[in-house]
Amino acid sequence: MQSIWLREGIRLLFEKIRTQDRFLLDFHESVQPLTWHFILVGKQKTVDFSACQETSISINKGKFFLHGRGLRGSNIEDFANAGPYFSVTIFVHLQALRSFVSDASGESPPELKHLLRSNEMPCYKRVGKTSPMMYALLQQILQCPYTGLTKRMYLESKAIELLVLLMEEEAIIHQDKAQANLPGLDRRDRIQYAQEILMNNLTNPPSLMELARQVGLCDCNLKRGFKETFGTSVFGYLRDRRLEKAQQLLLEPWITVTEAARTVGYESRSAFTTAFKQRYGMSPKAYQTLARK
Repeated sequence: MQSIWLREGIRLLFEKIRTQDRFLLDFHESVQPLTWHFILVGKQKTVDFSACQETSISINKGKFFLHGRGLRGSNIEDFANAGPYFSVTIFVHLQALRSFVSDASGESPPELKHLLRSNEMPCYKRVGKTSPMMYALLQQILQCPYTGLTKRMYLESKAIELLVLLMEEEAIIHQDKAQANLPGLDRRDRIQYAQEILMNNLTNPPSLMELARQVGLCDCNLKRGFKETFGTSVFGYLRDRRLEKAQQLLLEPWITVTEAARTVGYESRSAFTTAFKQRYGMSPKAYQTLARK
């Protein structure tokens, strides 16, 4: 286990375990900081005994477990013949989180208040999927090319980039769904809102029907409004923004074409190459080679 403190209130924890027999970690009831626990290799099961009820949550490679701030009940982490296991955890204490998200009066956004419960309230919990962009940042953290002071600065910058993605995802999940249906929002406002949702979810966008529901329009009005406002379809807008993001990523020396494709939501490298070539007139590999000369 290796623990690294970044700025006050933010900590990274790396855990590497190899087991042949069943391995249990027993935790007593405690007040938890805001925590994201990423599984990169292996799997684990958490058995929670909060409120005299036993609940079990299993997570494996490619998933993360989020604990909001608040009271975490007694629990056992169970590594039953798990073999090799590797995880990265980021802890964010209250003062650090408030320095990022609170307004001038110290008030936190309503869509994030579920993450900031009091010491007496059970903490919020959620299992999430590690997006390609999150995974890329975790790999950059693990492969930090610096030492000493510059290492700490680099890790902090990457941890904050990761927090941006995580907090944005959480805000979107818990944003007030009535926002799109407030009186006074005309169709143009709703189209702009749809555009913001797409920009915040390039790698995992909602379906057309779900996007229409979120902004309070029928799908026909959404498609027509998007064409009038942005001169392209919803899918065309999403594709263009993804390719622009990929173009920026390809300028980074540590990013491969496959990683860039996955980071912007393309599972198939060939589909990404075709789309990139149609927009920029050359393959992503050729663009990358040219840009690095």
